[in-house]
Amino acid sequence: MSLPTAPPLPPVPLARRLAHGLALTLLALASAYFVYQLWTNLHHLPDIDWSGATLAVLLASVLGTLLTVALIALMWQCLLRDQGVHLGYRQALRIVAISQFGKYLPGNIGHYTGRALLAAKEGVPTGKTVTTMAVEVVWTLAISSAFTVVALLLYVDDLHEGLVDNTHPGYLALLGGLMLFAPFFGVHLLNAVAPGLSRKLGKGDLVAAPRLGTALFVSALMMLCFAILGSVLWLQATVVFGHPEVDWLQLTLLFTLAWTAGYIVPGAPGGLGVREAVMLKLLAPQLGISVVLGLSLVMRLSSMGGDALAFALGWLDQRAQRTP
Repeated sequence: MSLPTAPPLPPVPLARRLAHGLALTLLALASAYFVYQLWTNLHHLPDIDWSGATLAVLLASVLGTLLTVALIALMWQCLLRDQGVHLGYRQALRIVAISQFGKYLPGNIGHYTGRALLAAKEGVPTGKTVTTMAVEVVWTLAISSAFTVVALLLYVDDLHEGLVDNTHPGYLALLGGLMLFAPFFGVHLLNAVAPGLSRKLGKGDLVAAPRLGTALFVSALMMLCFAILGSVLWLQATVVFGHPEVDWLQLTLLFTLAWTAGYIVPGAPGGLGVREAVMLKLLAPQLGISVVLGLSLVMRLSSMGGDALAFALGWLDQRAQRTP
């Protein structure tokens, strides 16, 4: 007796294959550029003075990443509440902490997939999780893009000359404010263009737009996350690598630009390779290639350490919550 055979999988659309190939090409080029610069300047990497202050900064760097994970969990809890799902903060933090390490898997979507699976085990409808994660991604890109625009105009290749007065960049603040409300427009666009999909995600109801209070709170938390990462990088530059003259605002904005580049390239696990390559191009004129190479390596290791610590704490908390 012959066993039934599974039907053949549908062919992947050409546009998707081309986009995937382009993303992999960009990832390979960026990674190759960074590895080449690292190999060429390996003997020029600055020595690190392993003093108490250096160790304190490295510890603060790991804890800074851990703090951003806690803030992401708080954002997600607020977005879920606006969709009618009430999840305790400890549960939200545990889910985000465990799933966050999945961003280092190939594809750069492992943390979102893991969050949806873990949330479903906690009784959160998958459609609600997908909706809130989509709003979170749009909001993150909106805020990081606003920071990127400011960085490009103020600090990259003197683009600000003739475009903006550094002392009164009022319209940049207006642009950033408008981008903060991008999720509102996105939700209304989804409801108008694809109401069927919206009702499917909302379990029969249209996806609800975040409330104004939630918008302001989540926006502030996201900006705080970028400020924490910028502060971590500033501490590393000033204490670990001995560059006290570096400007905090400039470093924070340029790092956010590099972070955004790594975030939007599909397939880059945690922005690996892309973020470092962009940092090298943006920061080398101010700090020198050797210092930026050292910074990018220490920043990557400390961020991975923070994510690993978050995963370990979340996993231990999950074990503690299990009943016999």
